[in-house]
Amino acid sequence: MKLGRRALLKASLGVTQLGLLGKLATPSRAHAQAMGGPTKLLTLYLPGGWGSMFTFCGMSAAEVTATIPAPFVENGEPMFFSPAQLAGLNPSGGGTGLRLPRLWDDVELKAGRVDRRLGTSPHGWSWVQHKLWENTVAIHGVDQMTAAHVAGSVSAMCGVASSEFKSPSLHAWAAHNLFTRFPDRPLPSVWIDGPQPASLGLRGEASPLRIPRIADIDFMFSDRAANAWNGLRASDIGATAPLRGFDGMPAAGGFVLNPIADRSMRRLRALKGTTNGATDAVLQKLHDDLGGVSKVLARNVTAIVQGTMGVQYTTKPFWAPAGGGHFGVDLGGFGSDSGTTWSSQFDLALRLLKSDLATSIAIECRGPTSYGFDNGHSQGHRVQFAQVRGTFEVVGRLLGEMKATPGSAIGKTLLDDTLVVLLSDFGRTWPKSGATSDHWPASTVIFAGGGLSPDKMVGGYAVNTADPTAQGFDGVPVAIKEASGTVTRRPRSSDIVNTALAVMGVTGITIPGGSGEILGVRSGT
Repeated sequence: MKLGRRALLKASLGVTQLGLLGKLATPSRAHAQAMGGPTKLLTLYLPGGWGSMFTFCGMSAAEVTATIPAPFVENGEPMFFSPAQLAGLNPSGGGTGLRLPRLWDDVELKAGRVDRRLGTSPHGWSWVQHKLWENTVAIHGVDQMTAAHVAGSVSAMCGVASSEFKSPSLHAWAAHNLFTRFPDRPLPSVWIDGPQPASLGLRGEASPLRIPRIADIDFMFSDRAANAWNGLRASDIGATAPLRGFDGMPAAGGFVLNPIADRSMRRLRALKGTTNGATDAVLQKLHDDLGGVSKVLARNVTAIVQGTMGVQYTTKPFWAPAGGGHFGVDLGGFGSDSGTTWSSQFDLALRLLKSDLATSIAIECRGPTSYGFDNGHSQGHRVQFAQVRGTFEVVGRLLGEMKATPGSAIGKTLLDDTLVVLLSDFGRTWPKSGATSDHWPASTVIFAGGGLSPDKMVGGYAVNTADPTAQGFDGVPVAIKEASGTVTRRPRSSDIVNTALAVMGVTGITIPGGSGEILGVRSGT
């Protein structure tokens, strides 16, 4: 990152948000505990509201019969499912854990042969192939508290339904509270694409860095290609000035500063206490952001990311389209994607996670051929069904690569070290609600990674099977641990934020409107 307009812009954006948090949140009370759970966060945002019941299904056999149309095949792609096709993700689990429509040919796939249908991808088989029931929990009936796109995306990210952020995003909370444990991660919060996370009044390191492509890393975070740095790089002059905190104490990591950063940061520290606390807060954000720039330059982030492989330990599925990449899928008559919709985002996220450069990463996970899940209202649930399941398949391949990647300790994987959260604006009306697939506040959120009590579905849906339109469904009450004790109520998006942070060892956060940890998700609860 060039020391100048980019760094100062980053700092100024943080400064303008200092007063927004106000009494809505109290970041000073939150803290991260040392524990064996995940220390990295990856969110996959499915834009436009997804039909979550087409993946892990939280309905009974009677509810499936009453609400899901009878299965049929269209353009070579299986549509919908019967109660008999709804089975456990774990073939030997007895159907008591994660359940989903198993619409593939188990015999042929296990033998290494393609599905005997008309050549489309067996959407969801990657979750079986990589045994992802060992790492996954589905939380059903989550109230997003809105069915509007903007408010729904904000709700999914921070737990408060609004047209703007009223509380820090999940990503910012994680980056803020884990920074002291991992000060040598030079990119604490990275925003690749999708809705932009918000840090509000949290520390400068929690502000998301926008890195949409690998090529941007060299331009933004390297001093090797800029003539303006000649003679000023720390390596050029043998600089020994250590990176210090705003309190003047040496910072962890052994970073050294170039002359410009050293002089600027010493001057900012000298101004501490000369006016008032509010000014000190501004000075500290400027100081810490300059320190963040120095860390990035010192770590040579560009070389590290470019030298790290994205997909490395898993092979392209034999059933994937021959002309596509690792994440290619074929939806039969509903379209085909060579994998380019996801390859750049997934590749960059994998490199950042594998190189241990980042704590929080936010990416968007659109449907095949960049389908936005809010398309095709007039076409009803058929297109939605195919698109959701195609996306579900490629997410399983991403998680499979993470599970195959060695982790931070012997016996651990990158997936163990990471909490992956699948989010969306809201859910969708059930198929028999009419010809269209419309907005509905109740949705499902999927957690995958370490620190979980896996192969479990928490919560469910109260479906009004007596209503032929079946529009009256909401989440069922679950046990939620709030600050005042355990209560039983429907889960909300704020509880998802609280629960995800609890899995990562971050406790003590305050979200407007209240929140708690959904019990049964984190290991040991």
